[in-house]
Amino acid sequence: MIIMRDIKGHLKFLVLHVISQEPSHGYHIMKKISQIMGAEPPSPGALYPVLSSLRKQRYIETHEEGKKKIYRLSEKGRKFLKEHEKEIKEALEFAERFRMFSEICGSSIRNVMDVIFKNVKNLSSDQKSKLKQITEEFEKKVYSIVYGGKNEK
Repeated sequence: MIIMRDIKGHLKFLVLHVISQEPSHGYHIMKKISQIMGAEPPSPGALYPVLSSLRKQRYIETHEEGKKKIYRLSEKGRKFLKEHEKEIKEALEFAERFRMFSEICGSSIRNVMDVIFKNVKNLSSDQKSKLKQITEEFEKKVYSIVYGGKNEK
């Protein structure tokens, strides 16, 4: 799915953006990205490899505060952000579109896709046919709303 690939492509820049705003621990970074995108936070399995990579590249530094590891931008990271302002802007614009999409219909579409995907092997031919028909009708209605009656892709 294109959206998931795009999220992964922008995650590094969203993480750097959040850390540039204020030094943060991992949970806070996940929470801020969740707020920016209006969606579930990235999983620890997605976030911590990004943090590790950024640390190895010396874009971020860490220090301990009690039991928490706090991540902050390094001088090299600040320079990287300035050199990649365009990518940061694109990541934030993507996050905004994702948030707006989620507000309009994101959870409904994800829920429908999830229920169909989980049950597809058990559906009868009639159920599959009906789902195909209403999905095609839905697609046409979306194009009509978005493109003002033109069926463009």
